[in-house]
Amino acid sequence: MLPITLLLALLSLLGGMLSWRARRQGGAAFKAERARTTEQFVADLGILAALLFALVIVMQGSAALILDECLR
Repeated sequence: MLPITLLLALLSLLGGMLSWRARRQGGAAFKAERARTTEQFVADLGILAALLFALVIVMQGSAALILDECLR
């Protein structure tokens, strides 16, 4: 269960890194009607969601270390 937990947490953090990169690049520069603040907001939302999901995945995996499978 632990390798799966770590793999999924890394995938979530990878998504956060992609959002961070999109925030640094400024997003879709070819769409003039979008404001830069909108692009940054969506990128920030992606970063925070990825961090939240990674935290939840790690907490669920740590519960599997403490609880015995017979208790589930």
